[in-house]
Amino acid sequence: MYMNLFGVLAGLILAAIGIALSIRAFYYYKNIEEPGKNLARNFLISTSLFTAGSLGVVIDSLTEIQLWFVMAIFYTLSYIILVSSVLYYLNALSPQEVKPKKYPEKTSLSPITGAYVFKKPASPHALTFLSRHSNGLLVVSRTQKELWIKKYQLEPDKFIWLSRLEKEGAGDPTKLHVIQDAILRFLREKGGKAVVYFEGVEYLILYNDFSSVAKFLFSLKDYVISNESMLILYLPPNVLDKTQETTLLKEFQEKREEELIKEISQKLFAALLEGEDHASGEGKEK
Repeated sequence: MYMNLFGVLAGLILAAIGIALSIRAFYYYKNIEEPGKNLARNFLISTSLFTAGSLGVVIDSLTEIQLWFVMAIFYTLSYIILVSSVLYYLNALSPQEVKPKKYPEKTSLSPITGAYVFKKPASPHALTFLSRHSNGLLVVSRTQKELWIKKYQLEPDKFIWLSRLEKEGAGDPTKLHVIQDAILRFLREKGGKAVVYFEGVEYLILYNDFSSVAKFLFSLKDYVISNESMLILYLPPNVLDKTQETTLLKEFQEKREEELIKEISQKLFAALLEGEDHASGEGKEK
């Protein structure tokens, strides 16, 4: 009787691994609600094909029938389904390589709106991510535009330089209403779902009292949220006294950059899977 002992043992071990993974995948598929069910289903299909290929190894090792092509098909399909699923979702969530340019293709940031305070400056990675997953990025900064772009390796859709110089793109800190109007115009032009990154609060306070700056920021927050957009305010340490900071944080949610990016990524991932479910549902109806 023909038997390849090594092949039988290897096939049984691989089949056992495949069965264990299939059971785990089936558990996830039955217990995870949408949108994670799609990924669990793809994983279950992949592990089932892997198990079938492993059983083919056992049969091939017990008989003289050449089944290598069957095993190759099952293993290849298993690998393609698993890897393509993972790469698809990673590509959808990962920011592109940071480059000093605008991104022509943007993904609407509809799942996330609100007003947030960062105690540390936003990183190039975070701003690139926000620029890509929104209808537009507007930056208000005391740093000149050229230096800001060089630092962050990213060109925002609109830039307001806080300065009293009468230059194109400059925003006079003594004319808060003009700065606010420029931001609102940008939000309307983009149809909402945009991101406003604001740094330079300390510069505004040099030319205005805290009450005026706070009213300006609170009004700006209301306009941004009503346009389904996001306002991120960088608040350096020791710029405000404790009472002033407490007042500001009643309207702005303090958040770490990593937490906000993670929250956005999760909601984008959920929206992506829901869209995939909707598309597959329409296909079945047809």
